[in-house]
Amino acid sequence: MWRTLIQLCTLLCSLCVCSPATADSSWPQTVSDGDRSFVIYGPQFNSYGGDMVGLTHAVTRVRNGAASISPADIGSMTVSAQATAAADDGELEIASFQVDSLSFGGVIAPQDDIDAVQRAIATRAFCITRRALVHDMQIENVRAAGTPGLGDFVPHFRIERQRATLITIDGDPQLKDLADTNWRQVINTPFLVLQAQDGSFVVRLGDDRWMGSAQLEQGYAPVDAPPAAVIVAIGTSPVPPSGVTAPSSGPAGASAGSTTFPAVLVVTDPTVLISMNGEPVLADIAPGVQWVANSRAMVLRTANPIAWWTLASGRWFSAPTLDGAWTRVAATAVPEEFRALPSGRTFDHVKASIPRTPESVAAVAAAQEARTVQVMRAAAHCSVNWSGAPLWQGIDGTLLRGSVNASQPVIECDRYFYCCDNAVWFSAAAPEGPWIVCDDLPDAISQIQASSPLYAVTAVDIVGSTADSVTFSYVPAYLGTFVDNGTVVYGNGYDEPGIALSGNGWMPQPQTFDLPLTFDMNTGTFAPPTEDADQGTQPALDPDVLVGGWIGWGWCPGWTSACGWGWRNPAWWSDWRAWWRHWNPYWNHWANARTAAQLARDNAAIAERNSREQSEVARQQGAADQRRVDAQEADWRARQAAVRSNAEEARRAERAEEARLRDTRDAVRRAQDERARAAAVRSGPTAPPGTMAWWYEYANDYSSGYLSRATGYQDPRYGVAVGRGGNL
Repeated sequence: MWRTLIQLCTLLCSLCVCSPATADSSWPQTVSDGDRSFVIYGPQFNSYGGDMVGLTHAVTRVRNGAASISPADIGSMTVSAQATAAADDGELEIASFQVDSLSFGGVIAPQDDIDAVQRAIATRAFCITRRALVHDMQIENVRAAGTPGLGDFVPHFRIERQRATLITIDGDPQLKDLADTNWRQVINTPFLVLQAQDGSFVVRLGDDRWMGSAQLEQGYAPVDAPPAAVIVAIGTSPVPPSGVTAPSSGPAGASAGSTTFPAVLVVTDPTVLISMNGEPVLADIAPGVQWVANSRAMVLRTANPIAWWTLASGRWFSAPTLDGAWTRVAATAVPEEFRALPSGRTFDHVKASIPRTPESVAAVAAAQEARTVQVMRAAAHCSVNWSGAPLWQGIDGTLLRGSVNASQPVIECDRYFYCCDNAVWFSAAAPEGPWIVCDDLPDAISQIQASSPLYAVTAVDIVGSTADSVTFSYVPAYLGTFVDNGTVVYGNGYDEPGIALSGNGWMPQPQTFDLPLTFDMNTGTFAPPTEDADQGTQPALDPDVLVGGWIGWGWCPGWTSACGWGWRNPAWWSDWRAWWRHWNPYWNHWANARTAAQLARDNAAIAERNSREQSEVARQQGAADQRRVDAQEADWRARQAAVRSNAEEARRAERAEEARLRDTRDAVRRAQDERARAAAVRSGPTAPPGTMAWWYEYANDYSSGYLSRATGYQDPRYGVAVGRGGNL
């Protein structure tokens, strides 16, 4: 016991004091309450459950006038505390301490001491990095913290032994006219894909490198820039938000004068690209494990058994040969040798996808971490816009309806409407508003299943409210980061196609494999990779994506626009923490200080909607769209009714079968009784004459009259009486 306490006393942690706290900058720390003083040593963390943490402190009791500490004054205490995101990303603030137990010299401390320590630490707090917290500690219920209902969709895999870049289109190209230029733009992709007057396709790499091909899928070669009118119709990229400094725009992967271009591949199905500079160059990184060093994708090879492995959106896939068929492998089934991969920036995100590694434990902790914001009711503004008249479709497994053509998720429940805008809930009596900050949500919204495109909104919660404000919180699931088998993954694992709207509109749905994302330890989310990125040859994005984001990457406009900026210039992501402060859902503490570009885009969208709704053709098309969606919803509700009807029919059939079996059983018993009575009539009484049993044998013979055999009495309701036996 003594040695344990001494070891606890010498335990020190690399911790920093949060500004709101009243605490010293190092351990141990002396706290006092009245005439009682205690020395509290650095904590040992025992458990972490997302918003609560359990820890143990070594404690010594300081007695007034004592020259030294006696063994009876050395002890330990266990404490529960709240864990919230600190100002610096990757750090947690530990506060709101609650003393669970306190003992000195192996004896439970007096209640006065427990109360004194509680009062002394009640207003204190400290910060710790997430990695330090989870070191040598297992999170409570790591496996149980998984997200039920995630899908196992397997994308296509494209293996290229050359530098290549991938442009994804959500299904067959949907085109819109670019003003009066006779050029058209593909709208069901976040990337800039144009169709020229001659039918060929043109894409842009970086800021000014244009590639063209007669085929959509491949064959791209350098071409001249489109006419100036086309460039104007496309629009220019906005400037970064205030406070974010743009680095040098010089290409990182190729010099400004270089004519080296990657092969441009355009796909219309979810696809994972594995591109290598030639044949794979293998490097030994762990016993029995090799790494393909000349690929931006993370590709591993195991020796026993011989297999190839890769990560896509945090999910493991394997193939017997590099060009073979790739299949999904659960994280719990990856080779044990992967746990020995080296630590460091290159492999941290890989080890986050290997169960029971410190990196995966820290990743799961980050995925459970809640961030909060207090929103003033009077200042909050819901930014949702509709593309035409509101369209709806049923949400599977519920009686709710979800929006089809809204810029933010809108859910109808009991003829009332709820909108989740940048992780803040609003409510309204009509889909067009007016919207007010919501301080109460229907329970049915939390029942939305992981297979729904709107599932992310279940990660946004209301944690408190006053007359003037409402406090909201979200966990990284709102940004597409989920826990699966003790590791983190991106996306819900389903392939949900986008929806074509009238007026050349397109409504994408959140995708799982739309970008080559890797896990970022600092923020607890998935982000575009930064290593060896060809900054000057990245496929260009539609400028609107840099302002309002892309729903195919998630429902948070700020976050998905950050993904766009990071994709456009990967070097910027090396200082990810500064970017996170500007683009997380609660950036600027949700003060509704939207940038001028965002406000201009919203106003332009409203004006375009109003103009479109004035067109009779558009109104007719909108009505047709609504009829189509209503028909789909009616079909869905009919299927639900059919399921309920079939279940009720099965229950009726089961009850009828039970009744039939019961009637059959009763009929058999009655037949047996009839045969027994008939035998008694034929043979006469079997009991001794005059006994009760003898009388009962006559009394039970109802077929020819009550006691007729014994008495000779003839009851007119029965047949002819049987005369008395000669022995009576």
